[in-house]
Amino acid sequence: MPGAKCVLKDPGASGWITVQGAGRMGKLAIQAPVMIHFGEEPWDEMFITHDAATAGVEIENTGGEPLVGLRYFGPAVHKNMPEIGDHRKK
Repeated sequence: MPGAKCVLKDPGASGWITVQGAGRMGKLAIQAPVMIHFGEEPWDEMFITHDAATAGVEIENTGGEPLVGLRYFGPAVHKNMPEIGDHRKK
C-alpha cells in the first residue's frame, strides 16, 4: 500500500518485475510502465544478486496505489517451494 516499506530477504538471487505502482528498491527507482517508447529504458525490471538477497533489500511504495512485483527464482533457491498443482493435493 502507499507509504509501506518492507525488507525482502532470501537465500539466493531473484528477479523482480514491477507490474503495478511505483517505489524504490534500495536506492533504485522502480515503476510499472504504462507505455514504453522506442529507445526508452523502463524502470520495471530488477535483478537481486545473491549478496543483496541474503543481506536484505528494502522496498518502499512511494506511489499512490499498491506496489505489486512479480518475483522469480532459480532452481533450489527455496527448499520448500510448492510444485505446480500442489494446491489441489490434500
